[in-house]
Amino acid sequence: MGETQFLWGVVLIYRTDIGGGYAPPRFSEDVRVVRADSEDAARDVASALGREDEVSYGNAFDEEVTWRFLGIASLQLLQVDEPEAGVTLLSRSFDSLNRYRDLFEADDLPEEPQDHP
Repeated sequence: MGETQFLWGVVLIYRTDIGGGYAPPRFSEDVRVVRADSEDAARDVASALGREDEVSYGNAFDEEVTWRFLGIASLQLLQVDEPEAGVTLLSRSFDSLNRYRDLFEADDLPEEPQDHP
């Protein structure tokens, strides 16, 4: 492994299903840091991590709970050699603060200004 390895920030997306048909699927994201020498290698490492997280088990109500890896939502080369407290790992932009607030139940964020174009 003679090549330099870099740190990459990845966002992995999962789906959780509960057997019985009464609960809709839930979706989640994990933000991870992986080490790899290229974007393709980082994607491979991240995908392997996601697949390793897949699991099915029976809950207390004898229903099957299934966690399934759906894919990588974001992959970015980190601009640090070793992360430390306070450093920005990932940065993403979005077009609606209100949709973001609703999706992530981020009620502490301000309302989106109505005067945007």
